[in-house]
Amino acid sequence: MKKSMMLFASITLAGTVLVACGNDSENAANTANTENNSQEESTDSQSSDQSKEMSVDESATAKQVDAYKAITDELNKMKEDQEVDWDLVESTYTSDLKSAVNEIDNEFDQFITTGIQAGTSGELEENVARQMIDKGTQSYFYQKQKSLQQAVIDAKDADKNDEAMLHFEEIKLLVENVFVPTAEKRDSYYELEGESSIVENINSGLTAQEEALSSEEGMEDFAVAKQITDKSIYRSYYLASNSYAEKIEEAVNAGDSEELQIMQTEALGFYQAIKGSLAGGDEEAAAKLSELFDISNEPASIKADEVSNLFVKAFAGKIKGYHEKVAEMAEEGKITDSKEAAMEANVFLKAIEMPVTDAIGQEEADALYADATSWYEAIDNDNAEEANKLSEQILSELQSVVE
Repeated sequence: MKKSMMLFASITLAGTVLVACGNDSENAANTANTENNSQEESTDSQSSDQSKEMSVDESATAKQVDAYKAITDELNKMKEDQEVDWDLVESTYTSDLKSAVNEIDNEFDQFITTGIQAGTSGELEENVARQMIDKGTQSYFYQKQKSLQQAVIDAKDADKNDEAMLHFEEIKLLVENVFVPTAEKRDSYYELEGESSIVENINSGLTAQEEALSSEEGMEDFAVAKQITDKSIYRSYYLASNSYAEKIEEAVNAGDSEELQIMQTEALGFYQAIKGSLAGGDEEAAAKLSELFDISNEPASIKADEVSNLFVKAFAGKIKGYHEKVAEMAEEGKITDSKEAAMEANVFLKAIEMPVTDAIGQEEADALYADATSWYEAIDNDNAEEANKLSEQILSELQSVVE
């Protein structure tokens, strides 16, 4: 096994080797409805000859990142008590981002546009408006990243290697300018270091992906390494929302109300990026999180423990769903598909490692993650009996965390 895949294994599940899987079903589900209609995707799907002539700096993604920077630079003037040119913010968003954002998810556009309008009119405190614009755009970029991941695979499948590399460079651009700065804050807040560091996981994922792209037959490895990159970003957004719930409760208890709505908006903004996915695990829990983070809700009603439990419940629902799919696929002899679903389950289980450990203790948590690794290996070895036994153990332990 390649060094990059060994690194993936150590990060994903306690140092145990996980075999590469194919295209991940989570990403496919999130990008299926946007691949054919988006304006920037039509640019992304140019011929290989055109890709050779285009640098990443000339790509649609680079132009969008530049627009995002221009908007945030202008909005950040309010931190220095300087006047914000809201006309500039609106015109830059409208000309360079709005169409692309709408094609990914019109809810993101509504969130951003509401922030611009409220900031311009003074209907909302301008720092609240700033967070709506910033976090709404970050949510768009997260889904854009997922589309680009699939675009890399599609280009490689069509033997358009230059085009594939261009899309990968676009992903790296987003990681450097959008995702890593956010992940660094989560690492700092939760004191995540080494293999637990979100930034380290994102960068390790990109390194493994790049190695796979440069190899002759590396797209199976690429599909696995993609999980490190994508789900680490996903985890950073989940932990961002979770951390703001903690900060809000602390501020309420301390009688500090000055920045409550700003923090609540940040929690909601980060949550926008992942709420659709989480609803697939537990629709009720996902809806309750939306209700709590909504800026019309009273901040004092946000309790950190409740938010954490709702997140865990939603993640647990997704994990259970993948376990059920794995059992069905294994019975039908779809080994490759069952490995993909098992990988999804294990990556999401890794995402909630902190609350799981808090709930059942380090020793039992270690045993749970060891079982998850063994479950995947049993599926890979087409050992249905062992896989079913381990699945029951994992889901039973996870249920105890949820309860």
